Amino acid sequence: MSEKIAGLIIVMVVSSSFLWAQDRHRIQAWTVEADTLMNRQDYEGALKLLNKVVKESKLQTEEDYLALYNRAICHFSIGNFDRALTDVNQYLTKYNEQHALMLRLYIYREQDNRELLLKELAQLTSDHPDNVDFIQWRIEILMESEAYALARRDIMKLLSVQPSAELTAYLGMNYYYDNMPDSALTIFDDVLKENPSMQEVYLYSASICIEEEAYVLALQYLERGLKNDPADVKLMFYKGIALVELSKITEGCRCLTKAFQAGEDGAIDYLKEYCYGVD
Repeated sequence: MSEKIAGLIIVMVVSSSFLWAQDRHRIQAWTVEADTLMNRQDYEGALKLLNKVVKESKLQTEEDYLALYNRAICHFSIGNFDRALTDVNQYLTKYNEQHALMLRLYIYREQDNRELLLKELAQLTSDHPDNVDFIQWRIEILMESEAYALARRDIMKLLSVQPSAELTAYLGMNYYYDNMPDSALTIFDDVLKENPSMQEVYLYSASICIEEEAYVLALQYLERGLKNDPADVKLMFYKGIALVELSKITEGCRCLTKAFQAGEDGAIDYLKEYCYGVD
């Protein structure tokens, strides 16, 4: 009797193992096909297969969790952000990996959930103080949230480990947005001293000067930029503005006309007001 029971147990174990192997083979086939569909950007089709994988696998292996992560990507790609967040959160309970953390940041951003986004970024920058990507993310979100002083702190921190003219110019823009135009111009001057070919910085500087009605100073930046590139349409447009504001109508209208003919539609209102006598 005991031999029969032992034999039955062996048969049951073998049968169970065989069925499990069949299930795994089917799950692997679905996973491969889903990967193919994702590569083709057929996220709806991939979702149908990944739903089967997650349901039947019961998330027993690392590969199963990868299917869960891929399902989060599919949901994200078609705009199902809540479902994507649910999946990536479940994935992160098992595998706290950077690529999944980044996906969650993207989801928060698409949901316009700046509170959670900043909270997560604060934790990530604390855990990974040398990760430039996380610092850049937080700077961008802080700027969008108009938290300029906090963003400036992070910009300076980033400059200390990764100095660049572009980032320094961004610091200047930060001061400008924070209603400190003089500080912005000081930084822009420092950038141009070391990098006189950075055309966008001439534009930033001239824009601030025009906004502050410092038209003579604006012309100084514009002339320097146009000396580098006489075909710079935007600088020509701003030069026209500065000149007509200084009552140098003929020369200003000439610049505005050149800018308009080169595709600067913003010049038309100035041309009407100052050059064509049209209200």
